[in-house]
Amino acid sequence: MKNIAFRTTVTLIWLTLALSLLSTSGAQRKHNSQTQTSPSQTAEGPCPAAEEVDADTALGKLKAGNMRWQAKMEERNWSVERGETTRCGQHPFAVVLACMDSRVPPELIFDGGLGEMFVIRVAGPVLNRDELASLEYALVKKHVKLVLVLGHTDCGAVRGAVERVSGGYLPELFRKIEPAIKYVSDRFNGRIRITSREQKNLDRVSFVNAKLVHSDIFAKPMLRQPGVRVKWGLYYLDNGKVAFDPTDVEY
Repeated sequence: MKNIAFRTTVTLIWLTLALSLLSTSGAQRKHNSQTQTSPSQTAEGPCPAAEEVDADTALGKLKAGNMRWQAKMEERNWSVERGETTRCGQHPFAVVLACMDSRVPPELIFDGGLGEMFVIRVAGPVLNRDELASLEYALVKKHVKLVLVLGHTDCGAVRGAVERVSGGYLPELFRKIEPAIKYVSDRFNGRIRITSREQKNLDRVSFVNAKLVHSDIFAKPMLRQPGVRVKWGLYYLDNGKVAFDPTDVEY
């Protein structure tokens, strides 16, 4: 009889615990369902409203970012930025059309965070239909107001174009750099085609090419959106500086 009574008591205790756990679980599920956030609101609060940045402000942000790159960059919590841009989307304030050179990452040399700038990279840089389509998306669909065409010193694409390197696809790209080569040859080399041994003239080609691509973008009616400004820049590999003005270029 004592064994039966003991087993009965243990069974009642287990039943009481089980019912208590079920009750707690149900209450927790109800609490969670009541505290779910809306799609536009996160655990950290609502997503900030998208802000349209004008071209002058955007250029100022790029210049300030480049100054930080040369001195001390901002400390960033990348995991937080990943989460915020995943939940709240991207709102770039500028488009940077830059060369693919591995030493010229726009997000770094302008000390940018996630979702802050569109970056289009192609050797040269040059303009093809895909680059133009990307610019159209940024300017027409996302209403970005600033485009920066960024050349750089010691450009391999410029050197290859000057040397007329052969290949399956390279010659087509190099032809797009040829007008800048001709301009520099005519103005700075007595109308004699420059060679790849003339580093100063190669850097001049990068500078002129960026200005010519800048002009080509302006010539596209679809890209001439209200308030849009197209700017050029030249990045110096040795010191990390971007020249945004002709007076800053060692020309």
